Amino acid sequence: MVSTSLPRHKIWIFPTTRPNELMVNATRLAGQDGRVLNVIDPVDFTEAEVSGRKQVREYARFLKSYVPGCEKSYVVDTGVEVGIRQTRSIEGMKKLTNDDVVNCRKRPDIIVRSPWPIELHSGTKPKLHWLLDDWYDVPYGALIPVKGDNIIVAGRCLSAEHEALASARVTAQTFEYGQCRRADRGTLPQRR
Repeated sequence: MVSTSLPRHKIWIFPTTRPNELMVNATRLAGQDGRVLNVIDPVDFTEAEVSGRKQVREYARFLKSYVPGCEKSYVVDTGVEVGIRQTRSIEGMKKLTNDDVVNCRKRPDIIVRSPWPIELHSGTKPKLHWLLDDWYDVPYGALIPVKGDNIIVAGRCLSAEHEALASARVTAQTFEYGQCRRADRGTLPQRR
């Protein structure tokens, strides 16, 4: 009998560079009552941690029992804590908009080019908006807070609308943000 405590209908399974090893992206974290967890609340964060670890064990049992080739499988590793996709963002000198991403906007003040889709994982069905054979530019000003001096941000806290951030926050782009140098981009945008 298949477990009913597995929250996703589709999971991602990828081979790694190591022989006979798979990477599995399967958990979906929500409150026991189905609500979206507020991970800046320690009680909700703890609920996410406990639920996520239980789901990993359930998916491991499922794969071992029902997926050919996984009969002798075991969990090698998990994240050190739950992955937080979005919390607080800055008000930046510029803001990456949903329209910028969907329409693949090119900008003169580019810091990063991204072909990554809008990827929202909330509710029962993820939202994906693919950018086919194109990309959008992230403006340098989206990394510079309106208030404060000598501050630059990257990743999920940059200045962006909700859906735009669901594309711009991913690992590859964050690596690129970390490589930006002021000398490469000219002067900082003027504060309002």
